[in-house]
Amino acid sequence: MTLTSHDANIVEILNQSNDIVVGTVGKVTDGIDEKGIPYTEINVSVSESIRGYLSGTYTFRQFGLLAPRITPDGKRKMMPAPAGFPKYQSGQQLVLFLRPEAAWTGFRMPAGVTYGKFELGPGRVANEMGNAGLFDGVMVAPGLASDLEKRMMTAGGPVNPDTFLSFVRKAVHDRWVETGRMTRVGAHGAPQEPPRSVPAGTGNQAPSTQPPAENPSPTLLDPKANSTLTGSGK
Repeated sequence: MTLTSHDANIVEILNQSNDIVVGTVGKVTDGIDEKGIPYTEINVSVSESIRGYLSGTYTFRQFGLLAPRITPDGKRKMMPAPAGFPKYQSGQQLVLFLRPEAAWTGFRMPAGVTYGKFELGPGRVANEMGNAGLFDGVMVAPGLASDLEKRMMTAGGPVNPDTFLSFVRKAVHDRWVETGRMTRVGAHGAPQEPPRSVPAGTGNQAPSTQPPAENPSPTLLDPKANSTLTGSGK
């Protein structure tokens, strides 16, 4: 799977995700399904569903084994998941931005592969790329983000989990991306075209392509222009 720089951006991660959950990883196992495809199976105890309807213990699979193994007939060696795929460990506390299931295999991955898997720790949250590029070029309409959230967007690296979750909840529930109130800036400084919508019927906060009539295009705020703000936001 080829990734481009914008896969890391919070706008694109939100755009790709039809389920966003907070939870704790339980069992992580692997096997070979009835189609002969190797998989890793992850159980997550969901404590909060920010987008979608997932609850309780949610189980999903991604392509590849945890470790190489020989097929039962001894003729082939099956390899583990490709390098760069997300790794899961029992006990991890995560925020997962999940793409829809693959049509044929049912496999599922975080948005942007590793970019959409965030691990929660004491006073910090970061994806497997250390949040690289997460808020690069992100522009938010005035009055939406709090001062703490603006500082978070300029800090870089791991950020405060309460601030991050507050930001994501508001962005999802108030449909910032879908209504054009949060965008990412292109290579020449212009906002990109409106993002793709998540397929309808996939969750109670699934995006729509139709912005509300009462939300005219705002003057966008570049968080990096807020030079009067101080502190790390972590």
